Amino acid sequence: MTNNQFNSSTRLAAIIGNPVAQSLSPAIHNAVFRALKIDWVYLAFLVESGKVRGALDAMSVLGIAGYSVTMPHKNEVAKIVSEIGEVDEVVRLTNAANTVMLQGDGRICATNTDGQGACNAIEAMTSQKIAKCRAFVVGAGGTAAAVVYSLIKNGATEVVISNRTPKNAEQIAQNYDNCRVSRDIEADIASVNLIINTTPVGFSPEAATRGSEAQSPIDVALIGSTQTVLDAVYRPLETNLLRAAKNAGAQTVDGLEMLVHQAALQQQFWLGQSGDTSLMRSAALNNR
Repeated sequence: MTNNQFNSSTRLAAIIGNPVAQSLSPAIHNAVFRALKIDWVYLAFLVESGKVRGALDAMSVLGIAGYSVTMPHKNEVAKIVSEIGEVDEVVRLTNAANTVMLQGDGRICATNTDGQGACNAIEAMTSQKIAKCRAFVVGAGGTAAAVVYSLIKNGATEVVISNRTPKNAEQIAQNYDNCRVSRDIEADIASVNLIINTTPVGFSPEAATRGSEAQSPIDVALIGSTQTVLDAVYRPLETNLLRAAKNAGAQTVDGLEMLVHQAALQQQFWLGQSGDTSLMRSAALNNR
């Protein structure tokens, strides 16, 4: 099926958020649908705050097969679906959903693939294993909550969270015995194998070498050669954090790799099969 061969049997999936114009998800998912010869098409829908419930109601009315959910709606989607549909353990513990599916009976269900996508990207691209590692997570939003959940589910020995608002980090840490909030960033970073940034610090929509890209969520001088660093930011592809980590001799994973791995898990949730992450990465790079 080519891009314009749509008919009444074509299933629709979409990303919802605000903003969504910059999203690479349509390129990623449509590349997989074409490769797998699946009669689906994936679009981007701008959904403003206050209209999320309407977007979810539209799934059953219009037969929309699935949603990806991005900022700022992950928490609201989790809350609404927990009331009107089904959510799994990761959504219950993190209060954040990034994936929604319309079931055959018309009910909707939600999960979150961000955390496992990060873990899969790390293990696919580096020699770092999640099991028995010690991790330092920067941020305490929905992505951070999902990452912490998956790190611990995959056997991390300890997860330390650092956030500008410690209270938000405490809300995540309290769910796990082997998770705590950082009180001494320098000492905590020195003690870990893995550093993950889940904040937007370093994001530059034009991917230009200026402005916010010059920032880093942590003091880059603290990064050592034995560590692995993942930055969830993918614009620019090489953030200041990743550049400094490479210069320090650390293993690095960019945000695009995390994006394609979490997208593969979304496809598995919707379709029961997933596409090639290399294909998805190439499609994303061709549409940057």
